[in-house]
Amino acid sequence: MPEQVLYGERRNAGKGHVRKLRRAGRIPAVLYGGREDPLPIALDRKSFEVALHKGGTSSVYRVVVDGRDCLTVVKELQYHPVTDELLHVDLQRVLLNERVTVEVPIVTVGTPAGVKEGGVLDHLVHSVAVECLPTEIPERIEVDVSGLGIGDVVHGEDLKRIDPRVVVDPQQPVLTVVPPVKPSEEVEEAIEEPELVQEQQEEAES
Repeated sequence: MPEQVLYGERRNAGKGHVRKLRRAGRIPAVLYGGREDPLPIALDRKSFEVALHKGGTSSVYRVVVDGRDCLTVVKELQYHPVTDELLHVDLQRVLLNERVTVEVPIVTVGTPAGVKEGGVLDHLVHSVAVECLPTEIPERIEVDVSGLGIGDVVHGEDLKRIDPRVVVDPQQPVLTVVPPVKPSEEVEEAIEEPELVQEQQEEAES
């Protein structure tokens, strides 16, 4: 995917200034790494969210501040816990000849055999770290789940077979097909109990 350009401006780091930025449609961010000091900047919210929707966290972004530009990757996004509003962005400077570690989404391909039997595909992990050069960052890690039966599990070691650049615990469960949920006897009894009580009341009244 072609790199996307973001235009930023220097900002003050105070909380009061940050609130003013957000009210003005700006997102506070920090540029760090690349053998330079961290630099607080502000980005246009709409432009950044459009770029993020296109490129996600697995793309390289060219950030321009005060006429100078640098290549970056998104390292962290902070959201409001209630409104889910994007509050802050951490951008790491990168060099084309140095490896970086970024989060890449896990995308499933196919319908598991276990799902066709009534099971449910459970995504235990939605993204995974990949270590590579900035120009080699994959858009996603695709996992063919069509052969998964009920109870089968995809582990981190399976992801590493798909792409050796994946950085993950080999025993980390990633995807699994769980059996269909059946009401327990306790739940069934709880459902039947009100009917029994009502019948007893009707018998007492008659």
